[in-house]
Amino acid sequence: MLFGTELIIDAADCGKYEIKSKKNIQNFIDELVKTMNMKKVGETIFEYFEDNQFNRERDIVGYSVVQIISLSSITLHINEISKTIYCNIFTCGKMDELKLIILFGDYFKSTKIKKRLLERDALS
Repeated sequence: MLFGTELIIDAADCGKYEIKSKKNIQNFIDELVKTMNMKKVGETIFEYFEDNQFNRERDIVGYSVVQIISLSSITLHINEISKTIYCNIFTCGKMDELKLIILFGDYFKSTKIKKRLLERDALS
């Protein structure tokens, strides 16, 4: 029995402005939730890892973002140094992966995208 579906997106060569703009990231989350016909639960959580020597040495400058949606979630880990994004979209609802990949590309202007789709089985 299928419990849910998880779309994993790894993206490189993302647009410099697009990955630094909290407003652009929020707009992507809002449009993604709308496209999936889901409902947000609470506000989007943004944690920014600032550009300082400590973070730069560890290659961790950028955002970690979490949005809870009804029994599901959206997470983004955005690295401003390498211009990469690692995104996980999990839902127990229906997912049009092609539509979501296009939406992702439109918002973050990445030139390289690798995706994987996992079907999560309910344990008996």
